[in-house]
Amino acid sequence: MDEKIAFYFTEDGEYAPKEGLPFKKRHNVAAIIKYEKQYLFLTWLETNYSYSLVTGGIEEGEEKETAIRREVIEETGYTNIKNITPIDCINVSRFYVEHKKENREAVYYPYLVELNSLEKQEIDDAEKKEHASIWMSEDELDFAPLFENHRKMLNEALKTGK
Repeated sequence: MDEKIAFYFTEDGEYAPKEGLPFKKRHNVAAIIKYEKQYLFLTWLETNYSYSLVTGGIEEGEEKETAIRREVIEETGYTNIKNITPIDCINVSRFYVEHKKENREAVYYPYLVELNSLEKQEIDDAEKKEHASIWMSEDELDFAPLFENHRKMLNEALKTGK
């Protein structure tokens, strides 16, 4: 890995890594999705997670920008993407993934994803069952209950997106 790591983070509390479980290592993208002066988050329906960014794994041989586009469409249905801008906040995070029942050590590559419109397609039933999308105005962002590493990526994206 040649990229500069901005920070290392280990979740504590309920989502701290579970003792006795090995770590599954993954390279992930994280999308900070913006439309006009609003930002999109996921709310989780079958777990105790509050809000999160749109995240997902980078497939073998897949380019990061292709992965971010795929994850945004898969998890939100939004298809009319104007810009995808990398955020200088690559991080390594260790945590327990409740809905997968595994520990993760994930390298996150965050991107600011700006939409042209709210044009969207239907998302898969499995995705609908796991989470829903919620938009927040810039004024509400400080109150979004995010994981600490997601908060840091969001804050860096806000500096980029101004």
